Amino acid sequence: MPERTDRFDAELAREQWDRAAEAYAHAQRTGEDYYRSEFFGPAHLALCGGVDGLRVLDLGCGSGYFSRQLAGRGASVVGVDLSPEMIARAKEEGGEGIDFRVMDAVEIGSVFPAASFDLVTACVSLQDMTEPERVLRAAHGVLRPGGRALVCLPHPCTDTPHRQWHRDERGNKLSLGISDYFYRGPVTYRWTNPRYLYSWTTTGLHVPLADWVRWLLEAGFTIEGLHEPRPTEEAVARRPELEDARMVPYFVILDGRK
Repeated sequence: MPERTDRFDAELAREQWDRAAEAYAHAQRTGEDYYRSEFFGPAHLALCGGVDGLRVLDLGCGSGYFSRQLAGRGASVVGVDLSPEMIARAKEEGGEGIDFRVMDAVEIGSVFPAASFDLVTACVSLQDMTEPERVLRAAHGVLRPGGRALVCLPHPCTDTPHRQWHRDERGNKLSLGISDYFYRGPVTYRWTNPRYLYSWTTTGLHVPLADWVRWLLEAGFTIEGLHEPRPTEEAVARRPELEDARMVPYFVILDGRK
């Protein structure tokens, strides 16, 4: 559950994700990050459609999981991330032909030529950036006419600063109580799940869903879809911990076209 906080800047984000890099990459390598490998990752990838031969820019690529998924389907991928340690892990994990770069996503418009990508992706990363509205404007600039931006986010309606599951006498989840949905500002995430090698803290941004929609529109995109993925029954059979994600929306994917 995110908690309200005060400080949020690029220097802090870089420090936090540098520290997180080894545990983050390890969880993806071993399959312990099953929300990514079994749930929102496949849903996001499916919405990308056929990417064979496309030039793709993956924003906030972290240790490169989604970049590798795209490259494995024939895309020519550039993956950028603010954290040098994350990019180091991405290169160690492999990804033949992927151009991994240490870069603040707000800089893409000054580094890459206008209209040079067919697709821009951000797989649960844009909320960790200090100025996502600027990033979206820059993404619009580097996309070719007709290109798409597919942004997957923790769902602002359920990933609120105050949230609590209501349970029955056996501990089964019945309903999710939320509050502070309309808060706009930085939040702290505490990554303490025992499936990670160690615990760490990151800072991100919470805003209502309407802000994300507005930022896409103001960047110049036409919104072609808003998707709220659910884990498949097969995924829940493999990972019963995903069952609650079939009760409420945990992620939202916005599909914008230039």
